[in-house]
Amino acid sequence: MELMFWWLLPIAAAAAGAAVWLALRGGRLKAIPRRPVAHGDRLTALPEYQAAVRRYRRWLALAATATAVLLVSTAVASARPVAVDTVRPEQHNRDIMLCLDASGSMSSADAAVVDVFSRLAQEFDGERIGLTIFDSSAIQVFPLTDDYAYARDQLQGAKDAFDGKPGSSGFLDGTWSGKGSSLIGDGLASCLNSFPAGSPPGRSRSVVLATDNFLSGDPVMTLDQSARLAKERSVHVYALNPGDVDYGGGPDQPGAQLRAAAELTGGSYHSLDSPEAVPGIVEGIEQTDTASIQGAPRAVFAEVPGLPLAVAVVAALVLCSVLWRLERVRLRRRAWLRRCAVVLLLLAALLRPALPGGTVQAATADLNVFFVVDTTTSMVAEDYANGMPRMEGVRKDIMAIAEQLPGARFSLITFDTTAHVRMPLSTDTLALETITDVLEPPVTSYAKGSSITAARQLLFEQLGAARDSHPGRPQLVYYLGDGEQTSGQDPESMSPGGGLVAGGAVLGYGTAGGGRMKENTGDYDGGGTGGADATPPAGNYVQDNRPGNSGDALSVIDEGHLRTIAAQLGVPYVHRGAGAPVADMMRQAHPGTMERGDDGQAAAGTEAYWIFAAGAFLLALPEVVGLLRQLRGLPGTGRKEARW
Repeated sequence: MELMFWWLLPIAAAAAGAAVWLALRGGRLKAIPRRPVAHGDRLTALPEYQAAVRRYRRWLALAATATAVLLVSTAVASARPVAVDTVRPEQHNRDIMLCLDASGSMSSADAAVVDVFSRLAQEFDGERIGLTIFDSSAIQVFPLTDDYAYARDQLQGAKDAFDGKPGSSGFLDGTWSGKGSSLIGDGLASCLNSFPAGSPPGRSRSVVLATDNFLSGDPVMTLDQSARLAKERSVHVYALNPGDVDYGGGPDQPGAQLRAAAELTGGSYHSLDSPEAVPGIVEGIEQTDTASIQGAPRAVFAEVPGLPLAVAVVAALVLCSVLWRLERVRLRRRAWLRRCAVVLLLLAALLRPALPGGTVQAATADLNVFFVVDTTTSMVAEDYANGMPRMEGVRKDIMAIAEQLPGARFSLITFDTTAHVRMPLSTDTLALETITDVLEPPVTSYAKGSSITAARQLLFEQLGAARDSHPGRPQLVYYLGDGEQTSGQDPESMSPGGGLVAGGAVLGYGTAGGGRMKENTGDYDGGGTGGADATPPAGNYVQDNRPGNSGDALSVIDEGHLRTIAAQLGVPYVHRGAGAPVADMMRQAHPGTMERGDDGQAAAGTEAYWIFAAGAFLLALPEVVGLLRQLRGLPGTGRKEARW
């Protein structure tokens, strides 16, 4: 905990010291008014009198102690104590997925398209944006996020890749996993599937689709089918065509088909070089209504005055009770009005009044967390909990870990046949929640044998780059998978060396009995896994095509492989099942030092409690003077001290 207005404490100490000095100045006999009484020593020598003085002194000491506690606690509350807290802010915005055709026919225009995407991002204020690219298959470059600095960095990386800058050659990896090229309908369907599940009804969702609509292959879904799916899901599609030339007026021409698809969804069609493209898309999106969404947990430096204010209220009530007992014969109206004001001010402070329009500073932990997730077909085996896919457990555990490590920077790497960085390091846990929510295996017909260590090289590169950027920052690695090796080759070593991994865990999913795997046909309109918004179909299961076998294939966890990976990474292995405790995953995961981040601020009210606490402190100061003077003025309990 730290104090926002720490400089108030020396001022409060000086004020309390001045009150003590005022109470103690002068001699003892001048402390309180006295009248001479003849033969008072006979009275003060009585045991009953001395017992009464001792009781009175004890009550005064209790009142003085309560006053001291009251002053200290109100001074601390006035200094505005802050600590790292986790909040889930409510956001009112729209979701926009930028969808880019990265096929060969678009190669000369992709850099210009990314420039237009960057201009679009500059026009939006608070909307969540993401980027998906596709050719024969789609990958998500970055998930929906309202972290615009993060989005700008990713868009710049995309532009560098399309401009052919050194070090960006792997940007398109994962876009050639399908059969054919430039599968526009499948690409649009993948972009639709990038919106998270559970979006509130009526939430504005839009896709900005940049393509020339030159199809080269046999897609699972046609452009018209994907457009109808978008309309069904209330997603507006805005088309950008860099090849908008006149191929004739027939409805089967690429430009005409693209225009018809966009307008079917309630969106619009634009030529890439049209000056009206960006304003037209922005205007169309902004005409849709915003909707509230519960943000993901976010670490912030929040004010935490609850404890000192509660202590102050208790101390004030104790003080008033004691003084009521001592002064019940002779009540002083002005003093009691002041004491009642102290209690009322503290009760008002406890209510935490706030003015709208404030912010709280985002907090970041000195910690990098890398999630390495197996997204092969076996991860949808239905043996997690009550027939749920293993991927459900993966989603829950990723967000549970993120909640335990507020303010950390998270990255998500997935692998099937190849590995992809689905989310570079970012503190945006809402983006992490979004990308986790839409994880799914590749289309079953495109799936090939895969290695459980397919992500090793990419992970090592990411760990090395993060270490070079921040050499002293600890790095955790969480590997989530079932250990099933289907490539026909032995797994490679996952030992990174060089002290790159400071902790984490290998998390295993599945059972020894195994589970059936639902096919992913890629038909998001009811024939596959369904993605974020579709209802899971009653479709077919993956079949066991090994010689001499038939029926539904079963995927069985291989804990031996998982334990080997854990030993190579130097982290514990933990088998995960429904309801398993979070603590098991956190044995080698310690939050880093919290610091104020550059990642922005979260909306919050402007707190006013500290003003009430400061007022209570000032009104309580006269009690110090009065109580100390009474304590100094009390006679002693011995014979000699009782004689005046």
